[in-house]
Amino acid sequence: MSTVRTYPPDLFTPRPEVERAKAASVLDRMAEERRAWLERMRAVLADVYRTRVKMLGEAQACVTADDARAFMATGRSDWALPAGASPNLLGSLFRAPGWIRSEHPDHTSATHGSHANNLYRWRYVGPRRSAA
Repeated sequence: MSTVRTYPPDLFTPRPEVERAKAASVLDRMAEERRAWLERMRAVLADVYRTRVKMLGEAQACVTADDARAFMATGRSDWALPAGASPNLLGSLFRAPGWIRSEHPDHTSATHGSHANNLYRWRYVGPRRSAA
């Protein structure tokens, strides 16, 4: 007769709330370390969103992390991912006041290396710049 070791049933059960809290903590730390870059990129994406509202209307306009990647690929040093920063930093872009998840279906990323992950679509509802 062999002895079978048993483990508590919840030991190997995925714990989504624990994983979400851990991911949020990592994103918060990365965001704090790269705050200036995030603020610049958020401003760019807010402008992109406002332009799309003018072109498509409020009901159709949205932005995604792919939009940020497109700006990062332009070669401008102020839009490039900061040295030593993880690409996961993009997960912090929309974790700021003024951004809300759009009701549109998720967007399948077309960026090379993104593994065709689904990306949330975002709307900017924060303060609007006054026309000067």
